[in-house]
Amino acid sequence: MVNLNDVARKAHVSKMTVSRVINHPDQVSPEVMTLVQQAIKAVGYVPNQVARALVNKRHYVIRFLLLEDVATVEPNYAKLLIRLAQNLQQKGYTLEISLDITAETKSIDGIIVSGWRQEDLSKLQALDVPVTLYGAAPTNCPLSSVDVDNQVGIEKATEYMWRQGYRDIYYIGLSLDLPFAKQREAGYRAVMAQKGGRVSVYQTENHAHLADTLVTNLMHNFQLPTAIVCATDRIALGVLRAVQRVYHIPRECGVIGFDGVFIDQLTQPQLTTVRQPFALIAEKIVAQIISQIESETTLETNNVSVSPDIVVRETTSL
Repeated sequence: MVNLNDVARKAHVSKMTVSRVINHPDQVSPEVMTLVQQAIKAVGYVPNQVARALVNKRHYVIRFLLLEDVATVEPNYAKLLIRLAQNLQQKGYTLEISLDITAETKSIDGIIVSGWRQEDLSKLQALDVPVTLYGAAPTNCPLSSVDVDNQVGIEKATEYMWRQGYRDIYYIGLSLDLPFAKQREAGYRAVMAQKGGRVSVYQTENHAHLADTLVTNLMHNFQLPTAIVCATDRIALGVLRAVQRVYHIPRECGVIGFDGVFIDQLTQPQLTTVRQPFALIAEKIVAQIISQIESETTLETNNVSVSPDIVVRETTSL
C-alpha cells in the first residue's frame, strides 16, 4: 500500500513536508505544492480521509441547503449540484443535500444555501458553520454570496434587442422582493434610459401560464416590431405561447429569456436566452466556502458576480 514515505521519496522531500501539503497547503510554497502533488499522482497515493479529518478537526462535508419547494425549482439546480459535487470532490470534500434550515451542523463544515428568502437570513447568520449564499446577498448582509451578474445579463439582453431593431421593448419581471429580481429589472431600465426608449415594466410570478395571460392582455399596446425581455426562461415560455397566437416570431415580436438551462431548448421556435455559466458559478461558490472553512481568521464579506452571455436562437432575429 502506497503511503506518505513513498510520496516523500518520489518528491525528494520529508514526510513532514508531504503531510503539510495535504493538511496545511497554505503553509507551503507553490513550488513545493506542485512538486508533492506530482509525486502523489505519480505513486497513486490516496490520503486517508479519516486521518485527515482528525488532524484538521473537520468532517470534509459541505451541505447544500435548498430553501424552496422542490416541485417548483428550476432545472438549473441539477447542473449546479453536479458542478458543485465535482469541484468539492477535487478539494477532498463531499456534498450532502438538505431541505431543513434547522438541521444539526455537528457533522458538516459549511453550508451552501440556495432558494433563500429575506426572512431566512437571520437564521442563516446564526448558524455555527460558514455559510455561502447562491444568489446576490442584500446590502449590509454579513453573509458572502456568489451569483450571476443579473443586472449585466438583462442589460445585455435589452441592448441586443435594441441592436436587432426593436424599439418597443417590454420587460416582464418577477414579482419577488429579492436582490436578483430587482437587479434584473434595473438592467432593463438602465438600457432603456440610455436609449431614450419607452419603459414598459410588468411583473408576474415565475409561471408560464401567468406570463401567457399577462402578455395576452398587453398585446393591444404593442407598437410592432415589439420585443419582450423576460426575467426567466419560464416566463419567456409563457410569453412566447401568447405572442405566437397573434404575431410572427421574430419578425413582429421577439422574445428573450434568462437562465439557459433546459426550458430554452423546449420551445418552438427555440428561445434566445441569457445563459448562466454554472461551471464558473460552482467553481466560485466552492472556492468561497472552502476559504471560509480553512481560514484561521474571520474573512471579510465577499460578494462575487459572474457575467453571463447571450445564446442567440430563433426568437430574436428580425
